Amino acid sequence: MTSAEVEPTKEKKTVPEPFSSLPDELTENILARVSRWKYASLSLVSKRFHSLLSSKEIYRTRSQIGAEETCVYVWLMLPDNPCARWFSLRTKPNKKQTKRRSKIRFKRGSSGLSVVPIPSSSTDSFPKQDNITTFGPDIYLIGGSYKKPSSSVHIFDCWSHTWRDGPNMTVARKHARTVLLDEKIYVMGGCDIDKYNANWVEVFDIKSQSWSALPGPDADEEELRNYLRKNSDYCTINLFKGKLYLVADEEEFSYEPKNGKWKLVRETSSLISDSIEVSCEMGNVIYGCTDSGNLMWSASEIEGRDWREIKGLEKLREPPTRGLKNWSDFGLVGCGGQLLVMWDTYCSSYNGYNKIWCAKISLESRRNGREVWGKVECVDVLTFPVERYESFDCVAVSV
Repeated sequence: MTSAEVEPTKEKKTVPEPFSSLPDELTENILARVSRWKYASLSLVSKRFHSLLSSKEIYRTRSQIGAEETCVYVWLMLPDNPCARWFSLRTKPNKKQTKRRSKIRFKRGSSGLSVVPIPSSSTDSFPKQDNITTFGPDIYLIGGSYKKPSSSVHIFDCWSHTWRDGPNMTVARKHARTVLLDEKIYVMGGCDIDKYNANWVEVFDIKSQSWSALPGPDADEEELRNYLRKNSDYCTINLFKGKLYLVADEEEFSYEPKNGKWKLVRETSSLISDSIEVSCEMGNVIYGCTDSGNLMWSASEIEGRDWREIKGLEKLREPPTRGLKNWSDFGLVGCGGQLLVMWDTYCSSYNGYNKIWCAKISLESRRNGREVWGKVECVDVLTFPVERYESFDCVAVSV
């Protein structure tokens, strides 16, 4: 074949990149509808995608169009390490519940959750604290733990996985009680009630990013003050129609933030038979677990709180889950309208295992709201990439 007979080289056609002709605003709106778990992969498509997906604007768009997802964060306290190791729980796609003879099989992987480590550079700056509140995409760590009082406020941005410092409280506190009401975080106790009675309650306004002080019980509530002098670390705080309710020993008190007044609600608390750890609130119902492993619920339709057991969950207190009744650490969060329960047992905690039991529970109200029944959808064992841990905690955030 002569050179004249050689076919001319065909010119390559240029294929336009997807979205290349779309304005950033429209592209961002499309990407905002994609699961957040896809963002890491999508960021590799182009510099433009990386820029859009790294911006906080896309998360604001997700909020506006109702595309937010619930992200569960778990942090572990490691031996001889003052800082907690953080993880997020990712829902695996296309996971189906495994059944046998119409019963739940307690099989690893059935919950469809995987453990995703957060880079230590994002989380190793601050020790674990006991006072944790969430608002929007932020996790607030307020004050200090049992051993070390602190007035500091650290805020973890779940959009960017970065920390920022908030304004300090006026009082250094340890293991104080926190509750969110009307975009304000109320912090109670954790300090000497006699020395700091005038600001025994501090209120953080999230909008203005400022603190204000409210008094503790005055001389008329001497009995309550006596109790709080010795046992403020063991109080439980709840909410009802704009008021705060404090369970102290066997008595319940209400607190009116508008005038700073305390009132005895009832002398016999509903918690006299078994102490309870309150961990989660969804809608007008608050959920918790007793020391003996009973999952409880309480509606906010009457002043104070009457606790009742969630029915239908006896299976969680029996093998092969090693028995929720033997829990050492416990976590409870709302996730997509379901309860996500996490616990480890005394034997796993003491022996330094790196596994945590996890169960998803759907809920149904019966008998005109007088009963709540739970159904165990799946149970799993989450394995964390550490040799051992001493304790854990968890929280759910919308992102």
